[in-house]
Formats: sequence, structure tokens, C-alpha cells
Amino acid sequence: MPLDIEDLNRLLFQTEQARRLLVGDRLSEHGIIFGQWLVLDALYKEGLSSMTALAAVIGADRTTLTRTVDGLVSAGYVERTTPAEDRRLVVVDLTPAGRTVAEAVLAGLAPTHESIFAGFTRQDLDALSVLLARSLAQIKLAAAEGPGPKALPRLERRGFRGTETKGRSRLRS
Repeated sequence: MPLDIEDLNRLLFQTEQARRLLVGDRLSEHGIIFGQWLVLDALYKEGLSSMTALAAVIGADRTTLTRTVDGLVSAGYVERTTPAEDRRLVVVDLTPAGRTVAEAVLAGLAPTHESIFAGFTRQDLDALSVLLARSLAQIKLAAAEGPGPKALPRLERRGFRGTETKGRSRLRS
């Protein structure tokens, strides 16, 4: 019997949760957490990046990314700079210590990843990659479109004066 959409959503959620727990255990051996690993991995693979581009690559909001990068800067794994030619831009890059930890994590995760995908053919993995990329694109499209416009509730004016005092309505006595 084929899965319905809710079963598929649950399976995707459970798969990602289980993967994050397993990978998280491996990351803790290096003193980092999953969100930090996403940043280190992206910088290792992509190199110097603006905070905006990095947020897009790892799928994080700017506030969360800023806190994560702050922790990585404190640990000595990442450096954050502002180029003189554009003071509005903030860029981050790995330090030599960050590159060392990224390489150690990648080496440590290799057996885990091999175990996770054991029994999958190259064709299976290629098909899974295509389907997940399509799913992610659809999720981003749905998020960009957002929910339909919501009607604002009508404010009840009874009980309030029609004049404003210092920006606030005053209750009638």
C-alpha cells in the first residue's frame, strides 16, 4: 500500500531526525554541534562567503547564523571581517584551525555516511538526490509565496475616544 502525503512527511522528518542524532554524536567528539558543522562544511567546500550567501547555502536565518558564527569565532575556527571597500558586507572564512577540524570531521563522518547509504546503488543515490532537490525547491517556492493574504480583524471603536493622546487611544471614563 503506497504512503500517503502525511506518512511521507513523517518518514522524511524521522529520517532527518535520526540522521542528525547519529551525525550529532560524531560531531560532539570534535566539540561542535550540527549547526556549527553546517557552517564549517559550507566554508570548507565553498571558501570565503558573505553572511547572506552563507545563510542561503545552509538554510539558516541571519540571527541564528550570527549566533553560530559568534561561537565559531570564539572557538578560533572562523574569522569574520568587513571589507574596506564595502563596510556593509560581512564575510566569514575558515581559520587554519577551522580547516583542520573540518577535515577531521569529514574523515570521521566518512564511515558513518558509508554505513547510512550501504545497500543503495549509485542510481538510487542519484535518484534520491534529484527528488530531494526538487522537494527542497518546492518548499522554497511555497515559503516564498507564503500563505494567502489574511483579512485583518476589524477594530471595535466603541469604548474609545476618537482622539489620540501621545499615540495611544484613551478609554472613556
